[in-house]
Amino acid sequence: MRLPSPAARMITCRGSVMRGGSVDGVAGNSNRSEDRARAVAETACDNPRLRAARSRKTDLSAPRPHTTPALSWKFTLALATLLTLLTALVNGQDRNWDLRNYHLYTGSALLQGRLDQDIAAAQLQTWHNPATDLPFVWMVHAGWPGWLIACWLCLPSLLALFFALRILDRCWPQASSRWRLALTAVLALTGAAVGPSVGSTFNDAIIAAGATGALWWVLRTRADASLWKTWLPAGLILGLATGLKLTGIIYCVALAAVALLAGPWRRAPLRALALALGGVLGGVLTAGPWAWVLWQTFGNPLFPYFNQVFQSPYAQAVAYNDARFIPHGLDAWLTVFHFTKRGFLFSEARLADPRILLGLLSLGLSVFLQRRRQQPWRDVGLLLLFSVVTLAMWTRLYGIYRYLIAVELLCAVALAGAASAYLPKRWPRFVLIVGLALVIGLTKRPGWGRSHPFTTPMVQVRFPSIEPDAMVIISSTSPLGHAVAFLPPSVPAISIANNFMRPQTCTALQADAEARIAQHRGPFYLLRETRTDLEDPVATEYTHYGLAQQGPCQPVSDSLRPVELCPLQRVQEVSALCPQARAAPAADR
Repeated sequence: MRLPSPAARMITCRGSVMRGGSVDGVAGNSNRSEDRARAVAETACDNPRLRAARSRKTDLSAPRPHTTPALSWKFTLALATLLTLLTALVNGQDRNWDLRNYHLYTGSALLQGRLDQDIAAAQLQTWHNPATDLPFVWMVHAGWPGWLIACWLCLPSLLALFFALRILDRCWPQASSRWRLALTAVLALTGAAVGPSVGSTFNDAIIAAGATGALWWVLRTRADASLWKTWLPAGLILGLATGLKLTGIIYCVALAAVALLAGPWRRAPLRALALALGGVLGGVLTAGPWAWVLWQTFGNPLFPYFNQVFQSPYAQAVAYNDARFIPHGLDAWLTVFHFTKRGFLFSEARLADPRILLGLLSLGLSVFLQRRRQQPWRDVGLLLLFSVVTLAMWTRLYGIYRYLIAVELLCAVALAGAASAYLPKRWPRFVLIVGLALVIGLTKRPGWGRSHPFTTPMVQVRFPSIEPDAMVIISSTSPLGHAVAFLPPSVPAISIANNFMRPQTCTALQADAEARIAQHRGPFYLLRETRTDLEDPVATEYTHYGLAQQGPCQPVSDSLRPVELCPLQRVQEVSALCPQARAAPAADR
């Protein structure tokens, strides 16, 4: 009996049999044949390349060696750029509530020196980090057209989509193709969180870009790079984004969970340390300068948030968190199912989206099938872990749907990846296209006040003639900060009642406002929205300071909202609402 050739069988280093016979004791063979077979086996076992190949094949916990060539990153970037710009132009010109309240105001006030003379002109959000808005502010005051500014504003969404598509090709390489990338990009850009944010001043897309970028870097480098080269840059990327908008903390916790479970337990502390060092460095670089300004001014680096901790006298000792949309009890566990129902559970505007629910199911299915087929599954498992931990933190802290842009992106990618990889190959492509159409049809996207056509300049506000020594009073919960950004430099804006200020709440900032009004000897004007402020519950709070409206209001030419300027007059001297307001001159902030 002849031995099968070495190429026709698999031989183990310890003489065990896998297929086609054994090395030791083959019946009917001569001693010379046995010696020759044993020599072949030993030679194969001593080959380092073969040993490495066997090790990679049998170690399912190791990161996957990607042998399937991915599509060019240049094509992916070009596709993301084209579709994101198209989405921004289809969405229309941005005029959302946050833009009208603080995105334009705070950056303008910083550049114009108004922060020292105005008081809470953009309400609670006056003191948000303006770093990301400074280019937008400059473009608006330079008179750039709205469509060009929209193209600039879609850059974070473009980067987030690019990284998400790269993750798609890495985790589901079996069916990689250009048509799949295109369908996935359309699926992602039509989501209820992703779509409306494209080309807007919402900074949530910056967090999504940081989260998907950091996650892509981890998946790409953890197999080949050293621990520090993987986790320190990942922390830096996400830390830079989170420093610009602190709601990114939910993704920081999720990435920390990934770091703990992305390799051997004995090295988990080092991975977490590298990630934390990168995150702290990134956060200090982007949040540090503004936090220092707030600390020097108010004694709270996050002013006015977390003031129950920092105890700044300029605000109440409360957290100032928006808990309107945080689910509780059973609803918290059923959150992903609630996403599919149209309503206002997680947003001021009506929305619904099945992507997160379907995406989580796709991630779970992918992990199950890859493990069952003895395929590498860790990358997809880390995506699932990242998404679930993010959702848990989001449910606990925020409940505002648009903060989940990164999760919605990853779930859109997972849905497309699983469908293309595991649906029967005999199914034609139009089946996937029909599925895409169904998901889009079940989606209800909020509009956030977008408008067509685009205007040049994007924002234009013209006030009627105002005396140089006048003072503008704001007593409104409407977003008027954008108009204040166009006031004459010598005219301060003092907000005495809004979602942060109340005459009856004697913080140091409220006392400062009262003292400024009492000491002012020039004319007063009331700035308000023409229609909505007539029924605003705080619309007449200025009467607590002895002021009354005198004479007709004059319209303000405002391209975003109907606004008017009404003359006020001091009709009586009133006793101090805040005793410290009359005890000393107005505070120097």
